[in-house]
Amino acid sequence: MKRNFKFVGAMIVMALGLTFFGCDEGDWTDEATDEESSEYADYDEEADSEGDDEDAEFDESSVDATLTSRCGFEFAAPEGSIDENPDRKIRRSVTPIGQTVETKLDGTPLPENFYLYRETWSDAGRRAYDQICAGLTAREPVIVMNVGIKTENISGIYYSVLYDHPELFWVSTNMSFSYNQSGVVTQITPQYYEYDPESMKSEVANSVDQALADMWSLPNDIDKVKYAHDYLVNHITYTKNDLDQNAYSGFAWGQTVCAGYSRCFQYMMHKMGIRCAMVVGFATENHAWNIVELNGEFYAMDITWDDPDNGTYQYNYFNITDGELSKNHTRGHEGMMISTYLPVANGTYFSYRNYYGGNAVGTDFGAIHGDMPAQVADNGGVADDTGDGDYDDYDDTYTYSDYDDETSGWWNLLDPNWTMDDWAFDDEGGYWYIWDEDTDSTYVYYENEDEYAVYDSNSEIWYWLDASTGEWVAEDEY
Repeated sequence: MKRNFKFVGAMIVMALGLTFFGCDEGDWTDEATDEESSEYADYDEEADSEGDDEDAEFDESSVDATLTSRCGFEFAAPEGSIDENPDRKIRRSVTPIGQTVETKLDGTPLPENFYLYRETWSDAGRRAYDQICAGLTAREPVIVMNVGIKTENISGIYYSVLYDHPELFWVSTNMSFSYNQSGVVTQITPQYYEYDPESMKSEVANSVDQALADMWSLPNDIDKVKYAHDYLVNHITYTKNDLDQNAYSGFAWGQTVCAGYSRCFQYMMHKMGIRCAMVVGFATENHAWNIVELNGEFYAMDITWDDPDNGTYQYNYFNITDGELSKNHTRGHEGMMISTYLPVANGTYFSYRNYYGGNAVGTDFGAIHGDMPAQVADNGGVADDTGDGDYDDYDDTYTYSDYDDETSGWWNLLDPNWTMDDWAFDDEGGYWYIWDEDTDSTYVYYENEDEYAVYDSNSEIWYWLDASTGEWVAEDEY
């Protein structure tokens, strides 16, 4: 199929001189301005300082000598290389990538804004996050990007996915990526452990399901938090191993390091529907701990440093503030500063001393006899309070749809955030067009024929969307 692109060519020249076509400025906030923070959503810098001591310098003298060896978090160093085709352009997928979320213990999906690292990113960062998360969940050997992300931001987005999703047991912290001559990432090559994901999930379930059932039966969230803290202290021994950077080693083997402790706690919190993140930074060495949200306030938690391995209970690092923690913990590490964008932990109501009176009394596990909650069966598998679609089986991954019947159409098939007003219409040429800053490309839509095209300015080739395959095909092959 051939078309006359005389008018389209003129439009492209115009597009190169304009930033937006029918878009509000607020819809396009993804232009990189600095290396690490450029893709992040806005956050309150004043609030970020609340709860911090004025002298937040690392204080090694305040650290118990028995804890200084309990810092086993590994910061990965992703390798990037120029794409074999340096002129390769990013072309949007016609299949929208929905946000992949886990379910709570009763099978209901977590809220869309549940994941704390995801919430720190701007719109384009979240779309890339969702694509990476879907690829890792499916164990894709290569994730071909369809969102334009600069090389300086890809590590932050990738590790935001890993730090938000402790259930991805089979994903290693190592990865590599390719980029084009414009510095836009074209594809990601994750590294996976040589373990079967289904077997790993089964082993974790066998290890922790009864503990989760017991937690679910408790009357309030703070008691669930304490249960998880005490359970991990009782069941995990600080030991390095080949899988000590994830929750699997802690649950299945009962042996892990700080990263495993943190991800085990995060996994248990997510199953209760409690927002929780793994925080990475420095505490004598590279280290990981948690923040957890209770009644709208955040608390810091370091279970690794509360595990004395001598049969006693410690709550020195249970629900404390960042100000208290900053005496010997510092968020972030060199080029990986994404944890500094997480909410500040400054809650005090649910501190151990305030809520439990300060007595170091462990959970009486023998007195709790919880049952696994029944799957949500009414309304076709949809909980009454969600209204977000349905899902099939307990513990299956749930994917939110980006569309509904009132807002979907040809204008947002390539990007769920585009509206019809974002497109301009060329009366003489008879087509709609839009300049896409994310992918540095011009997209065209012929409404009468229901066909899309995209122009590659480097190769000066038009690509047409083959609706039957979802692939972009060069004009001379279409």
